[in-house]
Amino acid sequence: MCGICGIYGQENKILIQKMLDVLKHRGPDGQGIFSDKNITLGHSRLSIIDLSEHGKQPMSNEEGDIWLSVNGEIYNFKELRAQLEKRGHHFHSNSDSETIIHAYEEFDLEFIKKLRGMFALAIYDRKKELLILARDPIGKKPLYYANYQGCFLFASEIKALLEAGFPRILDKTAFWSYLAYQYPLGEKTLFQGVQKLLPGHMLILNEKEVIIHKYWDIVENVINENEDYFAKKLLEILENATKLRMNSDVPVGAFLSGGIDSSAVVALARPYYTNNFHTFSVGFETFSELPYAKKVSEYLDTDHHEVQITSEMVLKDLRKIAWIYDEPLGDAAIINTYFLSKEAKKYVTVVLTGDGGDELFGGYLNYSYNPRIYSLLRNPVISKMAGAVTNLFYKRYYPFNSHFINNKMRYLDFFLDSSFDRIHLNTQRNLGDKEIENISSLPYVDINTHANFPEAQQTSLGKMLAVDCKNLLPEKFLMKVDKGTMANSVEARIPLLDVELIQFAFTIPPQLKIKNRQEKYILRKAVQGLLPREILQRPKLGFGTTVGQWMQDDLQEIVLQMIHEGPLLKDTLKNDARLHLIKNLNKKIRYSPSEIWTLFAAELWYDCYFRGC
Repeated sequence: MCGICGIYGQENKILIQKMLDVLKHRGPDGQGIFSDKNITLGHSRLSIIDLSEHGKQPMSNEEGDIWLSVNGEIYNFKELRAQLEKRGHHFHSNSDSETIIHAYEEFDLEFIKKLRGMFALAIYDRKKELLILARDPIGKKPLYYANYQGCFLFASEIKALLEAGFPRILDKTAFWSYLAYQYPLGEKTLFQGVQKLLPGHMLILNEKEVIIHKYWDIVENVINENEDYFAKKLLEILENATKLRMNSDVPVGAFLSGGIDSSAVVALARPYYTNNFHTFSVGFETFSELPYAKKVSEYLDTDHHEVQITSEMVLKDLRKIAWIYDEPLGDAAIINTYFLSKEAKKYVTVVLTGDGGDELFGGYLNYSYNPRIYSLLRNPVISKMAGAVTNLFYKRYYPFNSHFINNKMRYLDFFLDSSFDRIHLNTQRNLGDKEIENISSLPYVDINTHANFPEAQQTSLGKMLAVDCKNLLPEKFLMKVDKGTMANSVEARIPLLDVELIQFAFTIPPQLKIKNRQEKYILRKAVQGLLPREILQRPKLGFGTTVGQWMQDDLQEIVLQMIHEGPLLKDTLKNDARLHLIKNLNKKIRYSPSEIWTLFAAELWYDCYFRGC
């Protein structure tokens, strides 16, 4: 796991060194630079596999005409290496990264389909004067790029790109998206001119053109087998995916919430450590899943560590956290990941996480009721009535309504749309378009045109899961994991998002994912022999925080200051709406803490990146 950066179009070691210095937290174990007249590549290394100098990057083939800088891990590298050696390739390290170079030599651009892992990579082919960037299928690793002064720049984090000195301008379309979803949809970022490479995509650049193409997508292909077949096969793939992720030359531990996903991962990983397998859990003063996590830890005999997050801790590190995340992820659970990783670093360098289970196996409530309400609202009479009630509601009560009623009315409003994919995506929103228009001075943007929609799925549940796997999961939850862990020089590995497991999950019939109103039914059945019944049957609570309480306690002063005086909100919110918000801030925090945190996080980010942290 590392940080990568590069400049295509010039040799500029001074700028690359500045970019590497910014990325040092991602790779404190060493730095490397390669350059010629066309390109400068940089790499900041976190040593995981092959700790020797042979694993240094950027690395090249024997002839020195293909160069690589990669952030990530290739889990099938041993199998792939054996295949390549049979074809005559010679390896000079035990690193998984070197496999990528020889795979490119052997298979050209098709090499990307041979990789099973998480990655953001850059390959420079000197003979063809070609730069290739690629991001793993589900988007576990970030990759950003920009054009500036005739050069093409890329990096693992936006803050490294900013070292080039281009003007920092807010992208207002992306900001609308942020207000709606708590993250920018699609390729856009909140920095105008900075884009992200989408998951499962490859960018190919030469002197004449930039080509971006999708090399992987989610395809639902439900097969007709019985329940026992799916449970047995799922467990088999889970065991293999976890085994691959235990390969490391440094200690491995795991985040453990006590929920079914993280508990299953810990249960699968535990046999690979005879003792001292470290697990890490987070709790709060007024809300905690720690008892569940402790029960799993005791059952599996792990060396368990608990982190109790207080508002004082958050206030102390708040600006650092804002800087770490590049963009203001409105999900306050980014704080959990940061402090968990900070604790984990004391004991391990690699952690396993349980992310992805909800999006693959149907873990959210809206997976059950969205299709039903969609079908109901296709009735023209009901649709017309819902629209009239919604409009009346917004005119009369917004923005000082009960948070519960607000969500229900927003929900009805979205279901008047004709596209089920768009409708489902909209139910993930923090603020609806009408809510944004009521408080914001920004021009209206149809932000859903920027979303990353799947091409074709067979079932309603398959469509919803695929939409979330291509938007919510990579650009909100996985960025939370990546930035929070890498800020503390910790590598996160995610067994549930193994590419083979993802493909298999989309062959499972919907009725086995949600059965008898129980979410993730087939996953629970697959791992039922590994965990206590209490854990197998417990309902989902989510990786939440007590952000509302924090904003009423130690964070109250800074929240009020940012919303009252912040230049970003002054520029993007209507003045009367902002003043009314300030006057009723305590009430809004009590009933709509997520909305206030979204605004506060945006202003804090702006203060950090546009005014100096």
